[in-house]
This record gives sequence, structure tokens and C-alpha cells, in this order.
Amino acid sequence: MGATRRYGQACPLATAMDVLGERWTVLILRELLLGPKRFTEILGRMPSIGPNRLTDRLRTLHTIGVVSKAEPTSEYTLTEFGEGLRTPIIGLGLWGLGLMGNVVDPSTARPDMVALCMTEATDPRRLADFALECDVDAGERFTMTVSDGVLRVRSGPSPASSPSMIACDAGTFIALSLGSETPSDAVSSGRLTTGGDIAAVGRLFEAFADAARRRTTVHPAPSPT
Repeated sequence: MGATRRYGQACPLATAMDVLGERWTVLILRELLLGPKRFTEILGRMPSIGPNRLTDRLRTLHTIGVVSKAEPTSEYTLTEFGEGLRTPIIGLGLWGLGLMGNVVDPSTARPDMVALCMTEATDPRRLADFALECDVDAGERFTMTVSDGVLRVRSGPSPASSPSMIACDAGTFIALSLGSETPSDAVSSGRLTTGGDIAAVGRLFEAFADAARRRTTVHPAPSPT
């Protein structure tokens, strides 16, 4: 990192921002919160970054021990040190939702990111007495797992032999997560296909909707200058 990128303060927050304040860095970490990714997979999620800048950011994160690169798969993954950023980064996403006015555009929003934010927003007590492994196909493939009151979300199909499954478009997944539509209504309308432990899937979306209702405070986004 060049000197012009540093705050030059002996402060933990300033030191963290020396790294995280670089454009695109937090969004790269956002992708790795969903599990290991190859260089091309990360680039595909944010093509505007360009390969040279992505290489630079990953090199910095690797040097300070936030990410590791597995061989021979060439997948980047968060280290134990990097996992320490999970709660702060997801918290930033939830804070940003307030700036958006809790309006999520289904044409551009990613269901896996909505689910990832729910890993921190959902009340663990709502997840305490059931278990679920759910394969989601909502324009992209990811897995939601509930175990011991903890929700985890990762990219890709479920490795389980017979997981529950849901298939829908992004708008339906977001509507279910925000509580503006129920699974039964979505199934009746043909917008949602389900299989497996549907009762547990319904309970998970109820927990999501509860989390969304508890985060209804809206703050205006800053006006462009």
C-alpha cells in the first residue's frame, strides 16, 4: 500500500481503513463471505473493477493474511483472521439497507446477498428449534443451512444428498424475505416451487420477515452533489 493510501494514525480504526477503505475491497470480501471463489468468479460479480485492480486488491489481502489461495483449485478463501470481518461487513450491508429506504430492486438485487444479510439480522431464537438444509435456485444457486440456531449461507448447490429445495425468481425470493408475500401464496401463484421440508422453509422465511419488520427505520440517502 502506497503512503498516499494511509491515514497515518496509530488508531485501530484508521489502520483497518487503510485496507478496507480502498475501493472494491469490501465488495471482494463480500463475495468471499459466501465461500471460496476463483479469480474469474469474483471478477464476474464485479466486472467494473477490472482484472488488474482485482489482482492488486487480492494481493494486498493475501499479504496481510485476510485471504488465502488454495492450490490446485486457485480458489481464494477467507482465513480465520479474515472471518473476523464477517459481522462488521454484513452489519454495513444492513446499515446500508436503511439508506435505501428498505426498497430492494429485484431487477438488480442478489438473493444470495439478501440471505447473507439475514444471517446477522435474524433473531437466533427464531431458528433454535429446527434444522434445515435448503438448495436455492433464484437466478443463482446457493444454499441456506440452519443448525443449532445459526443460519449459514454459501454459494453453490447443497452437498447434501437430499436437501430441501426452492426455485423462484429473484423478486419472489426478496418478497418472501421481506414478508410481503407468503410461501403458500407464492406456491399457489406458480412463482415458487418447493420440495423437502417445506414447513422448515416456511419458518425460515417467517424469521426473515420478522427481521425485516424490526428494521423498518428508514433514513434518507444523501443527495447527490
